[in-house]
Amino acid sequence: MRTFLFTTALLLSSAASAQVSFTFGTSNTQTLSFGKADCPNPVTVTWTRNIQPCDRLNLWITTTGSCQGSAGDTSKGDVPLDEIPLSTFQGSTQGTFNLERSRLPFGSSDAGGACGSLAEERTFTLCGATRQIEGIIGCSSTVVNATAAKIIYDGKPPAAPALSATSGMDSAASFTVSAPTDATRGVVRVLLSGEEVRKVEWSLGKGALLVENLENDVTYEAEATVFDAAGNESDPSSRVQVIPTKTYGFMEHYGESNGQEFGCGAVGGGVAGGAVLAVLGFWLFSRRNRSWLEQ
Repeated sequence: MRTFLFTTALLLSSAASAQVSFTFGTSNTQTLSFGKADCPNPVTVTWTRNIQPCDRLNLWITTTGSCQGSAGDTSKGDVPLDEIPLSTFQGSTQGTFNLERSRLPFGSSDAGGACGSLAEERTFTLCGATRQIEGIIGCSSTVVNATAAKIIYDGKPPAAPALSATSGMDSAASFTVSAPTDATRGVVRVLLSGEEVRKVEWSLGKGALLVENLENDVTYEAEATVFDAAGNESDPSSRVQVIPTKTYGFMEHYGESNGQEFGCGAVGGGVAGGAVLAVLGFWLFSRRNRSWLEQ
């Protein structure tokens, strides 16, 4: 008798802790965040169970955050989804189904807006419910609710970044992006006469971006946009101008002057002339280094 009571208690205890859970996509997370660009694409939902079901798995999406009950409450705007049949639910401890994001209940309060048309954030909850076998009782009448999973539609793009640039570099320019806190990556585009000629990817925490293979003494414009985790792209930053410039060292200046401009006749020769040349060479060298250090 004692063994029977212990076994029954163990079964009931296991039933109480059993559950059904949902995860999204290949990342197997219980929260799905996405933006406008992903609205046409269905998301794969994986269900997992560790109970012995005796009923189908009902599925629905709600905006209330509450998943209690055996089905959604359509009077509150809940949207029922296709159920997982009992044969499928019993046949495996794990399975998948596709969720069309267009079925998310944005509601009449959004003035007819739907997935992809709103520049705002909305939160939905994916719910499930079934029944299970409980010891000698058989199929229990008690509803087992799945662990709720969160779906976040983020249609609000980040604010435009600020872009600064450093000119005076040889066939190159250096750019710094000042991005809003919700940005995770971005792009710097270099334009010539309004046409894109270079594009450099920017990532969170990255320092200055060096864009090379530009023409010297040509005026370029540049702008930046950033993206948030949901893939929303910001408006472009204000455009900045950059002019790559050939940076000469002392020997190049000296060679172009055929050795005359800074020769002994120009500076009086002797030690004084050598000192002037040394100072001039140091100045030009420092100028060249300074343009690179500004990156």
